[in-house]
Amino acid sequence: MGVPESFKNIINYVWEHGEPFSERPLCRVDSLVFSQLSYFVLPSEAVPAWGWTGLPIKELWRSDWLDSMTGRMYDPAGAKRLIAALSASPRFRDVTICGHVTQIDRMTEMQFSAMSFRILPDETYVAYRGTDNTILGWKENFNMAFQVQMPAQVQAMHYLERTASRVPGKLWCGGHSKGGTLAVYACMTCDASVRRRVETCFSHDGPGFTTVMLAELQGDDAVPPVDKTIPKSSVFGMLFETDQQDAQVVRSASSGFAQHDPLSWEVDGCDFVFEERLGRTATYVDNSLNAWIEQATPAERQRFVDTVFSVMDAGDETYTHDLRTNWRTTAPRMARAVLDLPADDRDLLVREVLELVKELAPGGS
Repeated sequence: MGVPESFKNIINYVWEHGEPFSERPLCRVDSLVFSQLSYFVLPSEAVPAWGWTGLPIKELWRSDWLDSMTGRMYDPAGAKRLIAALSASPRFRDVTICGHVTQIDRMTEMQFSAMSFRILPDETYVAYRGTDNTILGWKENFNMAFQVQMPAQVQAMHYLERTASRVPGKLWCGGHSKGGTLAVYACMTCDASVRRRVETCFSHDGPGFTTVMLAELQGDDAVPPVDKTIPKSSVFGMLFETDQQDAQVVRSASSGFAQHDPLSWEVDGCDFVFEERLGRTATYVDNSLNAWIEQATPAERQRFVDTVFSVMDAGDETYTHDLRTNWRTTAPRMARAVLDLPADDRDLLVREVLELVKELAPGGS
């Protein structure tokens, strides 16, 4: 699908809308900008960002940092264009990055990273990094189908409370993909005194929660309002969702799974361009895959997830894009892994996963 000449995304927004946060309050498009920034792999030399002194965003515009910061992202070239715009923007260039943390634990299949943005002396946006393009990162998303409380979710709650103890005033919280789910979880489980300081929690195409987990999380205390946005062909954002009435559907310049990329989301002025309804891919995930997840036992869900990723691991690659790029070698390995599966597991994989792959094929909507 070609991109219309009139198409604008968050990069255009940053270039064209430079009013300082003191003049125009934070909006959901700003939230997606900060969520995208949380994917940047900050170098160890960016010392103030790892502590609470803070590093201005404009300091990231360094030629010797750009490749390492953006190399693991889905669109490194787009990420570089974004940081160039941010470094020049009166709205963003002096916002400081602080409290950055990143943790990887392969034993518990946890990847956790977050950073905070001091947008004003008394306002801070807490951003959680979403799913990266590693197979481990994808598996962690799907582990939510059978794990009631994931290590990254606990870390997200602790991070929000720790940030609240270091910065004054209002808090905003959000993330893209898994980052959006972590933000919602943190807001639902943090101390009530912290929760009352959170103005809005943003989830940009973040998975929801299974019915069991949602029942455990819901308490008597009021939670901050959740602003959820999903693209028309949402996959991750539709996982484990039982109620999509409050989610707003954003128009994307891409198709199928590629709509998950925040740089494909269309912006008009200071807000997104919205669609009237979900596409067939998102409807499939909602009606079929989620229905199966809800009726399956936790053990059956774990078997399903482990089966899928045992096949992906057979491709012998670390990054998901390499499975596609090196398909001449990865496809035969994965095909052999499918054939070696027990019959029941193989039938389950064919029935559910191949149907999803068909929905995600180019041209899906």
